[in-house]
Amino acid sequence: MKFLHIYSKVIDNGVEIRFRKNPYPIAYPSFVWGATPKETHIALKDNLALATTMHLPLVFNSPGAVYHSGRPLLEPYFVQNFLKDIPSCTEVDGTSTDELVRKFFNTDYQFLDPVIMYPSQEAVDSPFCALVGTSFGKDSLLTYAVADEIGLQPEMIYVVEQSMTYEEKHKTELARRFKNEFGKELNILKHETGKLRDYPYLEVPITEFGWGLQTTEYALEFIPFAYALNAKYLLFGNEQTAAATYLDAEGRWVVHPCYDQSHRWTLHIDQITQSFSGRSVHTGSLVEPLMDMMIQYILVHRYPELAKYQMSCFTETEAGRDYHWCHNCSICAKMYLMCVGSGIDPKAIGLRENMLEREYKRFFTLFGGKSITFTYAHTKVGRDEQLFAFYLAARKGAQGGLIEEFKASPLYHEAKNREEELCKTFCSVYDPISVPHELKKKVLSIYREEIASFQI
Repeated sequence: MKFLHIYSKVIDNGVEIRFRKNPYPIAYPSFVWGATPKETHIALKDNLALATTMHLPLVFNSPGAVYHSGRPLLEPYFVQNFLKDIPSCTEVDGTSTDELVRKFFNTDYQFLDPVIMYPSQEAVDSPFCALVGTSFGKDSLLTYAVADEIGLQPEMIYVVEQSMTYEEKHKTELARRFKNEFGKELNILKHETGKLRDYPYLEVPITEFGWGLQTTEYALEFIPFAYALNAKYLLFGNEQTAAATYLDAEGRWVVHPCYDQSHRWTLHIDQITQSFSGRSVHTGSLVEPLMDMMIQYILVHRYPELAKYQMSCFTETEAGRDYHWCHNCSICAKMYLMCVGSGIDPKAIGLRENMLEREYKRFFTLFGGKSITFTYAHTKVGRDEQLFAFYLAARKGAQGGLIEEFKASPLYHEAKNREEELCKTFCSVYDPISVPHELKKKVLSIYREEIASFQI
């Protein structure tokens, strides 16, 4: 098998990666790219060339890749991020971690220009606002809401992923309505490099490889927006459960369901954004102190005007063609359960069907179903999260065949016996490491006030 060849260049409005004669631009609004220092243009090109393609040798079973560009400054970061993500990918793909780690270690990445281009050390001019990586999921909406409440004047950035069948369609409509209500524009980045993990497009078997560096990649791609919008912070919605891990079936490999969203890796992304902004842009997560249920509860309870824009469903299938909740996946089922368990009407976030009926049993891993968030569902915290949510839903009088089945099973008695432990796990404010230090007091004050209002 021959080496893959990757070309890259700076273009008038961003960066272009070229693979197999096809161009994949990362295109910015002219005012955004124009505000970014020229040295940073080149550094972004070299680093994004590797970050967006380093999975391709594994996907195409190639011995390596030749980059017709400079050696990227962040190569060691990308290697660690990629390596830590391999067990999660192989878990989803049903392949051998040992074999894929061997292949990755043996993959040869060559850079024809040995010179490392360093980004400009020019700082962002008068940084004050926060950029929020926005998906319209509960995590990013709560991040936006809290950032706004504490005075960070947040700006929303949305990256279009072409492989998500109906996602862009629905989020464009949500953004239109959001702008009409709040006068806030959604900043959109179209990166064609997303097609390099769209495997039907590439005409190769579907694999989880290619998604492991997504957050790291986005952080780099947001740097030009930081210069253009005077950003001091870059905020991702990496909640407490993002740190969950488990051992694989053989007890040999630690599986990180979303390593690039873990709190420890967020600190490394903070190093990356500082190094690409003259140490002026800090990356963190305002929702790290919270578990999923409390995020859902606080979003609807404290910020109902924002909660109605929530879209957590990937809308990848035909069931999601006409509405931003497909009501036919494990994400929709989980969000419905989180709402009901916390005493919230699911209609507040737009869910229309009762997903606690028996026909949806296949979406709950607590009942032996499967989840598209496959690896997270295998963590102990993922299992206990559903156990606690069903217990609370049953106590609050929720209706549905699955509620009746739960109450009649040993699961209910397990949850009742573990009530204090489960409550402490899922209804607490955790001490964070990725909330920027100077924001920590204000953020934790909001969460403690809200959790005090939560009723079991």
